[in-house]
Order: sequence, then C-alpha cells, then structure tokens
Amino acid sequence: GRVNEVRGCLKAPEERNSHTHQEGTIIMAAPNTLPLPNNTVYVNNLNEKVKIVELQKALTHVFTQFGNILEVQASKALKKRGQAWVVFDSKESAEKCIKEMNGFNFYDKPMRCNFAKSKSDIIAKRDGSYVARPKKPMRNKKKKRMKKRKQESKDSKSNGKKKKVKSDKPGAPSGMAPSMPANGRGPPPAPSNLPPSVPMHMNNRNGRPTMSFPPRQAAGPNRLLFIENLPEDIKMEEIDILFNSKPGFKETRVISVRGVAFVEFDTDYLAGLALGQVAEAKVRGEKLRISYAKS
Repeated sequence: GRVNEVRGCLKAPEERNSHTHQEGTIIMAAPNTLPLPNNTVYVNNLNEKVKIVELQKALTHVFTQFGNILEVQASKALKKRGQAWVVFDSKESAEKCIKEMNGFNFYDKPMRCNFAKSKSDIIAKRDGSYVARPKKPMRNKKKKRMKKRKQESKDSKSNGKKKKVKSDKPGAPSGMAPSMPANGRGPPPAPSNLPPSVPMHMNNRNGRPTMSFPPRQAAGPNRLLFIENLPEDIKMEEIDILFNSKPGFKETRVISVRGVAFVEFDTDYLAGLALGQVAEAKVRGEKLRISYAKS
C-alpha cells in the first residue's frame, strides 16, 4: 500500500490533477483560471497619494474615450488603496480599455488593467441577477468605538457649551477659525486643473501607450499649441496638413526664423485632443516637440 501511494505521487502533474483520490492520498486540483470578460475593468498599481475624488474624476476622464462609463469605484480603505473598478456599459468597451491602457503611465505609475473577478452590482441589477450581500457582523472594537463616540456626543450636548476657537489675527471675531476672514466667508475653492482627455491609440514599438496622465507639460491646458523643432524653411501648409482635420482647428502661425509655430483651436479641450493625436508626428523625418503654449 505504501509503494502504491509513492507511485501515485510520482505521476505527471496533469495525471495527478485528473484524480481527486488515490489510495491513502488526496490530491486537490486547483486550476489557475483568468477572469472572464465582463463589463468591469479592475485597475491596480495606482498612486495612493491621489485623493479618491480626484482619482475617480481622472479615471473617468481618461477611460471615457472607450465607451460609456456607468460608475467608477475607489476606496480609501487600507485594503483597497491603489485600486479602482471602472464599470462600462458594454463588454467591448471594457475589453478595448484593457488592451489600450494596460501599462499606461497614470500619475507617475504604470497602471495594471484586467477584467474584474465578479460582476458589479449595477450590471447585476440591470440583468436581474443581483442578490443582496449579507451584512458583515460588526467587530467588538468597532462597536466600542462607536459607543464611545455616541457617549461623547451626548455629554457635549448635555453640557450645552461650545468650544471657542482662538484667533491669532487682531480684530477677528471670537469663535471664528484663524483661516476665516471677518466677513465669515471662506477662501474660494481651488479651481480644477484637470487636463483634457488624451486619446491613447498611439502606441510605441513595445505596444504601450506613449502618453501619460496628467500630461507632463510646462504650461497648463489652453487653446494654443506650441510646435518646436521645425525646419527654418517650413511652410504653413505642411503644418496645416497635420491639424486641419482635427475638430476645432482655427489657424496656424509660423515663426520660421526660430523654427517654431503656434496652432490655435476653439477650446482647450479640442487642443488637448489634437495634442494627443499628433504627439508622435514628424515633419521631413524630424520628430516635432508639441506642447501647450504658455499663456
């Protein structure tokens, strides 16, 4: 019996995996299966320093070129940091997104894209296969923490006294935070500097996207593109060939002495689209340097 057991263990891996029981030895088969194609793209290796709201907006901004996005899920929980789930309206959009964006430089880190292991709730509800998940029992530590907070809240209400914030600025009303002006209005919200969407169909020889997000530009997004590394005898028509078919193209201005040119578009968004499409363009065999013009 012992000899038979040893012989069974020495069989080829495929032969051993085909049996679940052999005299005195139980061999469990564990096939390594990849997630099946579905509507949800699982993205990981993301920059954990980016705030969740900004991350969701940026992913939507970059991925929307592949199809209609139903939702983008991300969490600041420790186990879910650096990860996100992007739910597309169709499987084809998700498949195209994975093919184009895997390895794409996103906030200075190459993102990894694959199909999610399970169907998202929003898709399950749409096709009628949604089953509510049972709620996880609350751990004792969390219960104690919540109980303590409730007790502290009750105590503060019973005392009926509110803490006053001391102001370092002279003349500021008491109870007002130092950063708040005397009129009670806070500072204006910081404007969003989210760059326009950049198509990623231009790949290098290794098959990976050559652009990055956010684009590494000296100037912020605007309607004017700055073209460098042009021949001194360049003609306006040669540059127009690159841009006149792009949406929103207005005009080209060439400064042949310096070997540069400016190309204007209707909006900064359309300028960003054109910038992504001609990022690898060449004129007379020389690669152009294209960026946003400094405003």
